[in-house]
Amino acid sequence: MEFTSSLLTNNQIYLVLLAAVMALSFTAKKTQVFLPVYGWIASHVKSKRAVVALISLLSGVLPISGRVAVSAGALDTIAPNNEKRKNYGVIDYLSTHHYYFWSPLEATVLVPMAALNISYASFIGHIWPLLVTAIVVILYYIFKVLKEEDIEINISKPLEKSSFKEDRKQIASYAKTLVFTAIVIVIANVVKANFEAINSWVEGAHRDNLLILVLFVGFLASFALGSSGKFAGFVALSVGVFGIETLPLFFAFDYAGYMLSPTHKCLVVSQSYFGTSLSKYYKAILALVLPIIAVATLVYVGTIA
Repeated sequence: MEFTSSLLTNNQIYLVLLAAVMALSFTAKKTQVFLPVYGWIASHVKSKRAVVALISLLSGVLPISGRVAVSAGALDTIAPNNEKRKNYGVIDYLSTHHYYFWSPLEATVLVPMAALNISYASFIGHIWPLLVTAIVVILYYIFKVLKEEDIEINISKPLEKSSFKEDRKQIASYAKTLVFTAIVIVIANVVKANFEAINSWVEGAHRDNLLILVLFVGFLASFALGSSGKFAGFVALSVGVFGIETLPLFFAFDYAGYMLSPTHKCLVVSQSYFGTSLSKYYKAILALVLPIIAVATLVYVGTIA
């Protein structure tokens, strides 16, 4: 097994970029820089469903742990105190979870790029069918399943600023993500340096059967941990072994595990704000992840056919 000092340093520049993104996100959250924009949207956009989706979309762009804590806090300023409040929960959840497929602020994009040594264009070139599927499902739910009369808007209080304790937890979460990302990059560098030997072992161990096993393990691990950074790490390491053509497949399965995870902070936070039932969340999440898995499987079959 080849191991040199270059394996520790290669592609670690991505850690600097990730740390910079985290610092900017933390500052934006503390200063509430988007708050005036939320008020403008609520005052000028006619569709109430679009208002909720746009505010969630904008505030959810920050790649923070439990990102819905920001978007739900923003939506809480316009949500009514009645049964219609529960409809905000699923809109918020769906509107803030497509970033993982495309945003260069996200660890789910940066980690595979760093570990696999691919460009952003190359990453999107493999992931775009999943992104299109996600956007279609999200828009269908918000503008077809939900009706305009299901949403009520009540412009009220400003966002509450985070406490020192919450800030400290956020910084600790950032630090853990950076450490985990560094470890993933090092392991990925080792895999790349020994790719021929690893690939020979994979081929000899009945590649298709092993691929199915790793997909299943990655899904379960993502489900158990409920962490976007860790699911990104599983994706990067799995693709490093099986080849870049498997990127959509591993991404789809691990994303599904993450989205369905009961330890996913966004689910817990969103529920605490809006009181939406778990059954309603899981119906919407399954409606999102099942088509994504189906599309990823078709893409993979198409590449090996």
